[in-house]
Amino acid sequence: MIQVNFTTFERDPGTIEWIELPVAQLLADGEGVRISGPRAEWINLDIAVIDPETRERVTRADGAERWARLLPFAFHSGDLNVEVTEVTVAEPVDAAFHYSTAA
Repeated sequence: MIQVNFTTFERDPGTIEWIELPVAQLLADGEGVRISGPRAEWINLDIAVIDPETRERVTRADGAERWARLLPFAFHSGDLNVEVTEVTVAEPVDAAFHYSTAA
């Protein structure tokens, strides 16, 4: 199972520091994909990704786990931080995100 966490950063007006905010968590298991999170609609599940090694276009239909591993190449603009990990058991969405302790 592949877990992909999407986060973004926002400036805290009180402290003027950048804080990490959760966007979505995607789980790809075999051919299935589940996505959840406060801004899950930001993630296009129909996006194709170019595999940098083979230069081939990869979609979910080509294999959900392979596609999920390549997602950082689709979101490399800097607006979203994308972390991919291989997991044996999925964590609840809130457990995977790192919330700022700033109030």
